[in-house]
Amino acid sequence: MTAVALEQFLRTRFQEEERVAREAIAGAPGAVWGVMADEIEQVLTSWDGRTTHTPMVQFGADDPVQLLTHVARHDPARVLRELEAKQALLDEHRMMDDGTCRTCHQGRPPRSPCTTLRLLAVPYAGHPGYNDSWRP
Repeated sequence: MTAVALEQFLRTRFQEEERVAREAIAGAPGAVWGVMADEIEQVLTSWDGRTTHTPMVQFGADDPVQLLTHVARHDPARVLRELEAKQALLDEHRMMDDGTCRTCHQGRPPRSPCTTLRLLAVPYAGHPGYNDSWRP
């Protein structure tokens, strides 16, 4: 697979993640995620002028508080910030006409796709569109 194919794959994944995060924000504008737990119930909470409880114990986690803490840390606002950083990296490593990375080819033999794009794609290794030849 070409570097252009990897770049398009990443752009499409980023767009999907952004869409999902923005939809989540639209469903709970101004929400700040957190965890509330006591001996009876562990819930993922959202404060936006009121508290919304979403019981999560039905997922059967050994430690629901750890699971919920992880979920709360990856709220839509954080996802959007991470996507902004990933998009900036992708833009910095755009392909030149010969298929090499405009950043990584400087001063050393070009690798296509460049290692930076390969590393950005690692989280999507389980996606059906991921190509194993992209592994760093």
